[in-house]
Amino acid sequence: MDGQIWARLWTVANVIAPTTALTTLLFYFGYVATTARFRYFGVYLDMVDLSLQEMLLYGVEVVYPPLIVLAVISLLVIAAHTAVRWMVSSSDRDAITGWVGLFTVLLGLLAFTRGVVGLLIPRVARTETIATTPVCLGCGALAIAYGLGLLRTFAIRWDRHRAAVADPPADPMPAAHSGELADWLESPAVRRISRYALAWVAVIVVAGSFWTANSFAAAYGRGRALDDAASLEHRPEVVLYTKEPLRDVPTGVEQTEVAAAEKDTYRFRYRGLRLLVESNGRLFLVPARWIAGSSETLVVPYDDSIRIGLIAG
Repeated sequence: MDGQIWARLWTVANVIAPTTALTTLLFYFGYVATTARFRYFGVYLDMVDLSLQEMLLYGVEVVYPPLIVLAVISLLVIAAHTAVRWMVSSSDRDAITGWVGLFTVLLGLLAFTRGVVGLLIPRVARTETIATTPVCLGCGALAIAYGLGLLRTFAIRWDRHRAAVADPPADPMPAAHSGELADWLESPAVRRISRYALAWVAVIVVAGSFWTANSFAAAYGRGRALDDAASLEHRPEVVLYTKEPLRDVPTGVEQTEVAAAEKDTYRFRYRGLRLLVESNGRLFLVPARWIAGSSETLVVPYDDSIRIGLIAG
């Protein structure tokens, strides 16, 4: 009976856990991208107060490009790993294995050093290409570990081969020392240290992956903001009518006092506005011609104090 209960719980966990992780990632990516997107228009995301569903929708559009890139990189890595597996499958190619391992370690050290420089010097990370520092940290650590694994395989085979073919009378080394390096590399202590090192490499790779995704999401949000600003004139125009005149009207917005009937209290009309977002009973309106650094976002309550009209763009 207990086994059946645990089996059912395990089945439920396998369904819920991936869904929860995916929802969390979508929400996080959506939050980072949307924060950068609205910040371009001078709006704090906390003021917008988007719902969970809206945030998830913003997150979905961010996930597609990195997923495609990740799939392509994974295919290339699988192809390279397959080639390496073929290379190490025969002792006749040990020399190539050693050189490939050495080259991989050196390349990984260069990349990891570049990542450490970007980590310790914030100015470098701020002015670099998107996610250069986290990519160098993660890929560098992974390349070092992979290259050291190849060198370990090469060293074990080389030492075993040297011990097998050595002629005892002509061998200047005592027989007790034959294969000593291979024995040490295959010892439990070295294996335990290797597992600990791989665990920390995994931590670096995971942290670098999230850092990379965070940088990409922020850059994607800024890119979407630039697209929004460029396409504002093609969006439906929001004609805003208010009971009282607005102060500090954004540049490019036309204010007109209209003749109204006795019962009509909406006496002031504003043209040249576009809707950025509506949330929590407020309208965030921007001028049709947005100039970064000088244009302003107009926030008005979406209630009976205003009336709006829409004109197709």
